[in-house]
Amino acid sequence: MWRVLLQLRVLLPYLARVLPLLERGVLGTNVLANAASGVTRVDTSHYDQGIAELEGHHRDLSLQLKGQTAEIKFLQEQIGWLSKSQEKDTERREELAASIASLRRLVMTLGVILVILVAALIAASVFRTLVGR
Repeated sequence: MWRVLLQLRVLLPYLARVLPLLERGVLGTNVLANAASGVTRVDTSHYDQGIAELEGHHRDLSLQLKGQTAEIKFLQEQIGWLSKSQEKDTERREELAASIASLRRLVMTLGVILVILVAALIAASVFRTLVGR
């Protein structure tokens, strides 16, 4: 194992030059080069801007959520009103159907009585004409 490490020791200067380039390309920062020069400051302005944008979006979404919550409550109230109205309408229809059924029975009864009276009148007329001769 030590022999492999001793052989890789030759590659260390090359790695020291390639790692900052690789880091800059992948992460967009240069921590290794700053550490080598004694400066450990990392440029996080890009991340700070991203976080600020995310906070702004979060505020917007929060406001939208509050607005939608209020709209949902209003819609729930309207649905409650509509269901009460529908129940009242159903009750009125049932009462109307019962009234129509009662009226139908009354008309049928009066019709039967009328037919009986007409039949009795015809019978009385026939009886009078037969008896009156």
